[in-house]
Amino acid sequence: MTRFGLTRMLAAAAAVLAVSAALVATVSRAAPGQSAPGHSTARYEVWVIDQADAARGGARLYIYDGLRLEAGESPTPVVVNLDAAARGVGDGAGVRPHMVEFNSTLSHAVIANFASGHVYVMRTRDRKIVASIDVGEQAHHAVVSPDGRLILVANLGGKRLARIHADFAAGHFTYDRAQDLNLGALEDKARPDNAPVCPVLAGGKAYVTLRGGGMYVVDYRATPMRILRSYSRDEIAPAGCGGMVVGGRIYVNSGTIASSDLYVFDAASDALLRHLPLGWTGFDSHGMVAVGTAGRSGSGAPQPHGAGGRYLWLSNRAQGNVVIVDTQHDSVVGIIDGVGAAPDIAGVSPSGRRVYMVLRGPNNLSGGPSARGATPGFAILQVVEDGRRGRRVGFVPIGDQSPASPVDPHTLVVRVIR
Repeated sequence: MTRFGLTRMLAAAAAVLAVSAALVATVSRAAPGQSAPGHSTARYEVWVIDQADAARGGARLYIYDGLRLEAGESPTPVVVNLDAAARGVGDGAGVRPHMVEFNSTLSHAVIANFASGHVYVMRTRDRKIVASIDVGEQAHHAVVSPDGRLILVANLGGKRLARIHADFAAGHFTYDRAQDLNLGALEDKARPDNAPVCPVLAGGKAYVTLRGGGMYVVDYRATPMRILRSYSRDEIAPAGCGGMVVGGRIYVNSGTIASSDLYVFDAASDALLRHLPLGWTGFDSHGMVAVGTAGRSGSGAPQPHGAGGRYLWLSNRAQGNVVIVDTQHDSVVGIIDGVGAAPDIAGVSPSGRRVYMVLRGPNNLSGGPSARGATPGFAILQVVEDGRRGRRVGFVPIGDQSPASPVDPHTLVVRVIR
């Protein structure tokens, strides 16, 4: 038996397959506010968005008490109707909230609406939407600069990179379409479809993946924004939507119905250092999360949210598994099977012991057939051996679990309460 076969067998044997109306069993139990020695006891929340639009009951944000989840309990979430919360604010309600990110202080969340151009800014302490900015055709992903002054938006439908100037403390946000980087105008044989998918920020640079393949490295703080380096579709496969900065390197994935790939870049030179074809592990690689406390730098100091980045966990939506990559050697060291149908975006607990990973609905609103799930909600995965291994230990259902369910969670983030 190969080492990957052994990993698969152990993970499958440990998977929890039952789905109930409450949290399904966890492996280690502790009282709320307590954790194993050496692990963080920080309070935190798990935010999950059901992107179903108004015609299907309205989009909703679910917020769970993280310590209670980690203790094996089944907390009742706070539920925010995003359609109602955005009504009358700025440019009003958007359609199909698809991605959520926090600013560096975790005081605000930015929510991108995939079927419209609206970007919400939500104050986290009271879950109030304080701004709604329409950037045009289609806001697929919005991310905040490290200094909190800019919100960069992938306008996928408009093939534009949009930039919102932000003052979170004052609650002031401005957008000028004339400052967009028009990627559609740059299409050529090497980059035939320049719809931006998911920008990955590293300091003042954005690594912008493209729907048709290829990638741009963009100085997003310059006016006008300028391209520092470009890659063709022969170098970077289509539709990447997962990225992490770990130890001076940038990791960017690509996932289609017939492929999965991981690319490693040098953060200083933007050079492509390595390409890992992952099609042998499964297809439609989408989400990515860093776990473990010893990244490439060797310092052992954990990054925010308990994720130092010794290992990357990448979800293959088509196969329902998670691929584990060792960032010290940039090689696959294992696969977690039995995660659930169509695993997607994930977050890590501050303790580093749990990964929460969205499972898509049976009537998914985005992603095509490989993103079609069965049990909408999120899986709870236990981190083993500092992230070298893992297993599913729980599941939290969201809404209707029948084959006719309209529920379709896509994005999940962890917020530490400071």
